[in-house]
Amino acid sequence: MKNVAFLLYDRALITGVSLAAEMLSSASRLRTRSQQKQKPLNITVVGPSLEPMAASAGLRLQPDTTYDNEQSFDTVILPPMWGNPLQSVRRHPEIIRWLQQQYQKGANLVATGTGVVWLAETGLLNHLVATTHWYYYDNFSQRYPKVILNRKASITEANGLYCTTSINSQSELILYFIAQAYGQKIAVTIETHFGHEISKTNHQPFYQIGGQIQFDESIALAQDWMKRNLSQNITAQSTAEHCQLPLRTFNRKFKDQVGETPHKYLQRLRMETAQQLLRDVGMSIQDVAEQVGYQDPHHFSTRFQQHFQMTPTQYRRVVKAKIYNA
Repeated sequence: MKNVAFLLYDRALITGVSLAAEMLSSASRLRTRSQQKQKPLNITVVGPSLEPMAASAGLRLQPDTTYDNEQSFDTVILPPMWGNPLQSVRRHPEIIRWLQQQYQKGANLVATGTGVVWLAETGLLNHLVATTHWYYYDNFSQRYPKVILNRKASITEANGLYCTTSINSQSELILYFIAQAYGQKIAVTIETHFGHEISKTNHQPFYQIGGQIQFDESIALAQDWMKRNLSQNITAQSTAEHCQLPLRTFNRKFKDQVGETPHKYLQRLRMETAQQLLRDVGMSIQDVAEQVGYQDPHHFSTRFQQHFQMTPTQYRRVVKAKIYNA
């Protein structure tokens, strides 16, 4: 990740720009000086003109360049819009051509909520999986029948086209990009320091990065069952039986849909749930361990440190200090 563009247009929500930009720039600065010098991160705001543009809440943002500029980007991020997104589409048809050109040059396109409309208008999403804000599902399906709308996924990816349902989902995707570009340790640090600003989307039964496939209800059932029984001894066999699937079929479907094995998903789910409990609830380390399925608090602390590069006690101290200082 080297050159990132944030697009500005009518009704754009500033949080779709500001939070992601802060996370990316903070992650970049956590690298060594030589790494920053060799591969600098360039963040550019692109608008219809160089004039300050009114976004949500009446605040005005200053574009760095315009859509008629031939500059190429690695990643283009489209923030969600307040209200009817088609009004912005009608005012700025040049954005559609610009996005098509950027994609042809190799850019990944990332859209959040109603911002997914821009990707649909380009035609690039035809016959591919996508998602959008839940309030816009029906209108989206009617206007773009060739797009495979996944109403269960909070994040979808198809051929370098990323769609997220909300700012929270966008933030989770940004963390994924940071881990891919700068390593898991830096991603964990960013999540720790921005964690109180990102609400985990636990109400979503399905989290997907990768796959041009339809959502499978049996896998949603498996994920939901795991979440509700974290304190129990969960195995792939017991989960497959709960979903009424043969173990081999269940393992294959789960890996295809989620992008990781049931065991790896369960371990990640346990660690992320423990992270939330440590951050938001005043439970002891032992109680947190038992809540996420570990009877031995020492074993839990070891696994937590392997996952987040810090002990549960250290994590709680860091995140509490961040919240209180803020």
